[in-house]
Amino acid sequence: MKKQTIEVRYGKLGTVTEVIKRVLRAEACGNFNPIFCTYKGKEHLVHSQEGDISDPFRRDETYLKTLYIRI
Repeated sequence: MKKQTIEVRYGKLGTVTEVIKRVLRAEACGNFNPIFCTYKGKEHLVHSQEGDISDPFRRDETYLKTLYIRI
């Protein structure tokens, strides 16, 4: 698996605190695939600025350029 670059954002304002590289893991939930990564031993839901990344029918490769997690 290839590691993806992910921004770590803190709080409601979404201040970027650091940028990490992680392998992504997806789970099947009906028609949706939420994507997760681990950060400091905890699993976090991965988001994209491009749109809803959990919908496999709408996402494309451009979504991988703007990944982030909220802490």
